Amino acid sequence: SSGINAEWPLRPGNIVKTLINLTISICNEKILQHVLVLVNDVLSDKENIKLFEEIEDANAAEKLANKEAPKGLSSWEPFLDLLNRPDEFIVNQSCLILAKVISCGQFRLDSKNLNWFINWQVSQLLQSNTYLHTILASQQLMLRVTEYRAPFHNSTCLDKMLNILSTRISFQLQYQMVFCFWLLSFRTTYCFKLMDFIKPTAEILRQAVKEKVIRLILQFYRNLLTNHSAPRKIAELMIQGKVQVVIGQLIEKNWKDEDIKEDVEHVKGVLDEMLQDMSTFDSYLAEVKSGKLEWSPLHTNPAFWRENAQKLNQNDHEVLRMIRILLKDEQDPTTLAVCAHDVGEYVRHYPVGKYNVEKLGLKERVVCLLDNDDPKVKSAALLALQKLMLNNWEFMAKTNA
Repeated sequence: SSGINAEWPLRPGNIVKTLINLTISICNEKILQHVLVLVNDVLSDKENIKLFEEIEDANAAEKLANKEAPKGLSSWEPFLDLLNRPDEFIVNQSCLILAKVISCGQFRLDSKNLNWFINWQVSQLLQSNTYLHTILASQQLMLRVTEYRAPFHNSTCLDKMLNILSTRISFQLQYQMVFCFWLLSFRTTYCFKLMDFIKPTAEILRQAVKEKVIRLILQFYRNLLTNHSAPRKIAELMIQGKVQVVIGQLIEKNWKDEDIKEDVEHVKGVLDEMLQDMSTFDSYLAEVKSGKLEWSPLHTNPAFWRENAQKLNQNDHEVLRMIRILLKDEQDPTTLAVCAHDVGEYVRHYPVGKYNVEKLGLKERVVCLLDNDDPKVKSAALLALQKLMLNNWEFMAKTNA
């Protein structure tokens, strides 16, 4: 950087060589920490990456002239070796330096060392890691390089990120992860794995207040809808994740950033078109699959149930089985109340369905809701059981008649 060059105005290339040699020879961890901070400071000016590349170019030229020439100083190997040190600060500074050296200029790491470095990064992707932001920063740099994306995609990196994203983390970590997804979403091949991130990013979008997070998630969605080979599947997953609800709220805001406004309108347009193509029951199925149910005409309109009650039996009672899981595991009071209501409407409009309700354990789950702390959940459960009992009496009366 300019500050470093002001102190050592002569031969900046020699300064870089000196710093790299110091990282190799110094044993004292405190001094080594200071040297690494200095190296990182040098690399904060992107122009200085050329000084590191000159070292590799000189090595290559020497080897070309003399195959027997001893191995010269490497601009990246010392930092790769430092990843094995016990000191966390040294390790993470070295990680960031290495990522800059192999990503910000023309030099590219060979596949063997690249895979080792990526696997090491993956091993550090833990919520408990104090330096998680540094690991993600290094990945942000590397994923800008097209040839580095496949090894990342083929590793367990995305699986680790998905686990972390499901926990409570800072918006900065969320932003860094979504940045990585966004970079990968430019290629169709990678979009299949990225589908798993629609639901967690929808939850982030629902709670986000920082414009840069909102902008990046919208651009990620737009890429998926554009680059995925099955955009309808992507749109369905977004509808299941209630993305269209959040988009409806975002479109009402006055955005200073024109890119956000354009992205909101684009995603909304695609999802609105998809919703028009979907049947009413498709929309209901998508909502049940989302795991978050709300009071809407799909649930409260008797005409819907008269037309669709029997469809809950399709695919070996797929919908009923999903409702049973929600009744067992879900904590959201509205979802529980709507599930109980739907069980009642199912048996009301499809009397034979009471056998399915009992056989699949739905009645038992609804009975358990009578002990729920939320009065609306209790009321919905009681009403559903009344419909079930009334259905039983009406069925018996018709049979006896």
